[in-house]
Amino acid sequence: MKRSVKFYTFGCKANQYDTQVLREKFLSQGFVETDNGFADVYVVNTCVVTKRAESECQVLLNKLKRKFPYKEVILKGCLKRLIEKEHKDKRFSKDLAEEKITFFAKHKRAFLKIQDGCDNFCAYCIVPYVRGKSTSKPKELVIEEFKGLLRNGYKEVVLTGICLGDYGKDFLPPSTLVALLKELESIEGIFRIRLSSLDPQYIDNELIDFLAKSKKICPHLHIPFQSGDDFILRKMNRKYRSDFAYDIIKRIRKKIPGIIFTTDIMVGFPQEKEENFSNTLTLLEYLKPLKIHIFRFSPRPGTPAESFLGRVNLKEELERFNLLKELDKKFRDFNLRKFLNRKISLLVERRISKGVFSGHSEHYFNVLLEAEGKLIGEIAEVKGKEIKEDRLLCTL
Repeated sequence: MKRSVKFYTFGCKANQYDTQVLREKFLSQGFVETDNGFADVYVVNTCVVTKRAESECQVLLNKLKRKFPYKEVILKGCLKRLIEKEHKDKRFSKDLAEEKITFFAKHKRAFLKIQDGCDNFCAYCIVPYVRGKSTSKPKELVIEEFKGLLRNGYKEVVLTGICLGDYGKDFLPPSTLVALLKELESIEGIFRIRLSSLDPQYIDNELIDFLAKSKKICPHLHIPFQSGDDFILRKMNRKYRSDFAYDIIKRIRKKIPGIIFTTDIMVGFPQEKEENFSNTLTLLEYLKPLKIHIFRFSPRPGTPAESFLGRVNLKEELERFNLLKELDKKFRDFNLRKFLNRKISLLVERRISKGVFSGHSEHYFNVLLEAEGKLIGEIAEVKGKEIKEDRLLCTL
């Protein structure tokens, strides 16, 4: 009888890619994946970017250990601990050149990790300590993997990494993300490419010009600004200041007028006063992002910010968090209204009910589609009809 395996994944798109790598290696060695609660092997791919994320991982690990004391539990990801026993098999190498996927389970959009690690060492971030230095997957391997996903029916590939903008800098001679994008853009076929996240300092005129001319890269950028205040950005050890943030937004909009932004914002960073938070609100009013991923400051062991004085009291932090949630909804409505009665390119990802599908537009907002037929996995031309909660209801 074949042994069964069950996967649990916490955290970012890079982690989701890592789980898919593991999934394909297990399946190639005769395992079968199970979706129920019982398996011979449990693989937990963990996240420690916040205390809450780490706690959720620990709760699951403790639950598995308690319920299945004689089963093998393999710990992967940023927590980097093994619960039952260490698994030293070379099947699970961390070498980027050895990582490859051919499909993406339960998704119609495939994530392709092209870079890992980070050299930026933001004061609050533990990721460089657990992921290591920035490394890039060789370009020829990225192209081969990308083409394989297209052959297997994926119409959107999301390029992801821990610090995507660093792609290629570790090559000899060094290369760039733009050089890779040019190669991927030249591949024949109907598909689209999405960039998962880019820190502001990596967005230069060469990249903006290329995105403006591209026919295949989605007109959406996720730029994690974190704050709009120079004092806080300096304390965070971010590599830009607010004037650069405003300038980069202005330059992108000038070249790509219809682009949609999403962003990350942190509230409650040590010494964040009302005036600092107000500067962040001003940046957000200028950016008007489709989505604000809001994070409350979470001190991570071993990071500089863990010992920073001047913690924001909980009441103020929650007030700021809730205010950002209100802004998030306001800006989402603002962005969705721009697409009413307009033609939209939609990747149909799943069927919700009879005659109703859902998916992501090229601009990254969620769409409900009223239609009939075999549409899942296809790119459809649709038209915005009305706003329904946080999504745009469309028809073919």
